[in-house]
Amino acid sequence: MSGRYGLKNKLIGALFGALLVLTGCGGGGGDGGSSGGSLTPSASVSVSGKITYDFVPAVASKDQSGNWLAKLDYPNTVRKPARNIVVELVDDSGKVLQSTQTDVQGNYVFQAPFNTSVHVRAKAQLLRATGSGPSWNFAVRDNSSTGYSISGDSAALYAMDGANFNSGTQASIHDLNAPSGWGGSSYTAPRVAGPFAILDTVYAASQKVLQANQNAAFPPLNIFWSPGSMDGTYFGSVNGPNFIGLHIRGKEDVDTDEYDAGVIAHEWGHYFQASFSRDDSIGGTHGPGDLLDMRLAFSEGWGNAFSSMARNDPMYIDTFGPQQASPAVVFKVDEIPATDPKAWFSETAVQSVLYRLHQSPTVGFSPIYQAMTTQTNTPALTSLFSFATPLRGQVNAAGQTTIDNLLAEINTVNGSSLDPFGVNQVVLPPSVSAGNGQFVLPVYTQLLIGQGTRVCSTITYGGINKLGVYRYLRFNIPQTGVHQLKLVTDAGLTPEFQLFSQGNPIDGQFVKDSTAADTYNLSYVLPAQNNYVATIKAKVDTQSGCFTVTLVQ
Repeated sequence: MSGRYGLKNKLIGALFGALLVLTGCGGGGGDGGSSGGSLTPSASVSVSGKITYDFVPAVASKDQSGNWLAKLDYPNTVRKPARNIVVELVDDSGKVLQSTQTDVQGNYVFQAPFNTSVHVRAKAQLLRATGSGPSWNFAVRDNSSTGYSISGDSAALYAMDGANFNSGTQASIHDLNAPSGWGGSSYTAPRVAGPFAILDTVYAASQKVLQANQNAAFPPLNIFWSPGSMDGTYFGSVNGPNFIGLHIRGKEDVDTDEYDAGVIAHEWGHYFQASFSRDDSIGGTHGPGDLLDMRLAFSEGWGNAFSSMARNDPMYIDTFGPQQASPAVVFKVDEIPATDPKAWFSETAVQSVLYRLHQSPTVGFSPIYQAMTTQTNTPALTSLFSFATPLRGQVNAAGQTTIDNLLAEINTVNGSSLDPFGVNQVVLPPSVSAGNGQFVLPVYTQLLIGQGTRVCSTITYGGINKLGVYRYLRFNIPQTGVHQLKLVTDAGLTPEFQLFSQGNPIDGQFVKDSTAADTYNLSYVLPAQNNYVATIKAKVDTQSGCFTVTLVQ
């Protein structure tokens, strides 16, 4: 007789032993065929079911003073389908007889051999092989396992094994649910649902991209999590597509992020930038109210906005603390707090503009996707300017009006005056006093051959990654060859200079002039090209000062 079967109760308490399944690079599994290829329809029987996981919603509200409250709402836990995950039919020897994927409702189906002892394994993996159409391989792995390394596939892949059963001769149904492990005031059982909750947010994010590019080929991505992980929630990459992976915190009563879907989607947004666009962000600490380096402001504003786009929810909720019942970060992505700067160097302003562009019927996600992918080859450093310029070319007149109005709201040049370098940004936002305007405008200082140009940096708004610390330069090289720049600094100021071509750093020779105080000579072998860009700042983060830069030849 057919019936519904879940995990054996006696297995749940020790489930992490079964949950961690070491797999190779692509994971185990067959191609949906039968064991040995010997089965015929008359010798097989349908085994089907539904894979779900416990989802704990992150909720937020405001107290009487208007301060945000937030928590994981365990009493309102719901079962959600594990969408498009890899499911395997495994025999008693551990051999994978068949492999398939769930549908969007979490359903799967196998044709199993008659009267065979088997079990169903649900893997925390989304997998579609490279071929015609889109492809992806997203896997949640245990960063506390012995095989863990930051850049490999040897860490244990999370999976959930169901109870053994005999396939019999009649169709049977075998449902699996990954429990949260919550016992009422703490986790008292393995947190089996965690990897599947993480993966389902990744699924939603990838589906947003597929709306704009149905043949998107996603570079493989490992997502690292464990119940005790405290190495941070972040996306890291080395050399473009060679990904370190996405790391998710998991330490109970300190900071768990597996159910903070906004946080996961934000970090996946950075993976999207590395995969399909470009991200010149210098990183570092940032938060509401900060006046930031424009590259960082755009990158973090994009991450927050994309998180809401993917989830169709303007609320960003990050919980932490005892019982996951305190707000770490909570905001509405479409709002700009009154105390925050309205400018291209504010992540809250950027995220609000991006999300509202997404919500506008005159713009939407597809033009945003196209503008982001266009940034791959922009000669400018990635910023709101380099994004909005191609976006404006992707939409009709009504969409252009929407873009122009939103940019004007945050004191950013718009309309036909818009370009990737912000050349026509001549008005200072109110958040910058006239006396500090020299540290902000022009956005890029143009260098001309043989003409010394003075630029100044400041730590007025904070050091390292804040507004005015880095100054941006650009220049043209009309002829291929060796080209030199001379830097003359304020007394005692050591410069930090970096040259770029389409976001790629260019190395050169940097020599302090022994014949002239506070003078440095730089030499590069450069092909003829317009719009080389460079950044300059004081090497010591606590210093401000001025530099006279001359493109010698």
